[in-house]
Amino acid sequence: MSDIVEDEIASSSIISNLQALDFDYVPEELPHREDQLRFLARIYKSLLSKNPQNVFIKGPVGTGKTALAKRFCTSFIKAARKKGVFIEYVHINCRKRSTDSLALLGVLNYFDPRFPDRGFSVQEMLQVLKKQLEKRDAQLLLVLDEVDALLRKSGSSLIYSLTRFADEEALKSNPISLILISQHDVFQMLEPSVLSTFKRTNIIALNKYTRDELYDIVKQRVNLAFHRNTVSEESIALIADIASEWGDARFAIELLWKAGLYADKQRDYKLLPEHVRAAKADVYPIITESKLLNLDKHQLLTLYAIAKKLQKSDLAYVTTGEVEKTYAITCEEYGEKPRAHTMFWNYLKDIENAGFINIKISGRGQTGTTQLISLPDIPASVLSERIEKILNSSK
Repeated sequence: MSDIVEDEIASSSIISNLQALDFDYVPEELPHREDQLRFLARIYKSLLSKNPQNVFIKGPVGTGKTALAKRFCTSFIKAARKKGVFIEYVHINCRKRSTDSLALLGVLNYFDPRFPDRGFSVQEMLQVLKKQLEKRDAQLLLVLDEVDALLRKSGSSLIYSLTRFADEEALKSNPISLILISQHDVFQMLEPSVLSTFKRTNIIALNKYTRDELYDIVKQRVNLAFHRNTVSEESIALIADIASEWGDARFAIELLWKAGLYADKQRDYKLLPEHVRAAKADVYPIITESKLLNLDKHQLLTLYAIAKKLQKSDLAYVTTGEVEKTYAITCEEYGEKPRAHTMFWNYLKDIENAGFINIKISGRGQTGTTQLISLPDIPASVLSERIEKILNSSK
């Protein structure tokens, strides 16, 4: 058995830099996001004179929100340091740190990895952060990624405190600037007192990538990740064509990676369209793997209810009323209390925005007027099986 592992490790690969195919990898250049980088540079240029700014970046999954923020912040703090201005950059994923204390702990761990994970109130942690910045004579550029998870669980009190950090202190200006990132319009979730610190013009709305933009992104990753002349132009074009249905760069990059693995598996020295087609056969697990993990538990339960209902009925559509009943039963199965109708409807809109379902009004040949739900791109059996694994793993 160990010989099999050793042989596989020792075998040659057309992939030269696997890291460049990772979701967290941020290339030096971001194709088709140059204008947004310039916009951020213009906005945050005022930090060089200690004038804080706050920006909101929104857009669907796979549109480069996180990569844009990471590339800008990394480049900006280097440029600022050359001018003698010290700016610290911290990136917090609010889906992993969805409470005020956890988010603040993530910030303080950047400055002091040994800072205790309990025993301090939020206000005490804010005071520690203030002292850390004063000690360094530095500003903080703080990115709150997937900030909607924090706002849903803890409200906007932390963001309020951060945007008013200098109000009651003997500081000339607020040393903290924010970048909020979300798929959703989180302005609707902010209190008016917080909203006043965000200029309506300081918004970057990213659209889904076009087919040609995805082609450029895949081409770049090929050059970064593969040995020279090991990926055919036809394969790049095919990946762009497939991924253009969703406009999702994450999906395109994962499809490229999986096609590369198929080529290696067959000991081929070039990635051809046949390898892409083999990877496309796994399209449903790929889509769900990258997108399902972005959903919270009740969004997953709602989607699971849709998949189970469609799987049992053999119909193309199911009504929202039928799904809501199945959702309530599913919640009980997983020890969760069903949310009210308004929240349930929000969950439906969230998973529709994520690209899993279509919702339409009943039309010709259907009795009455009601909302109908369909799964346009994935079999109900495949989806329900994948969600069930995620839900069971989190028990």
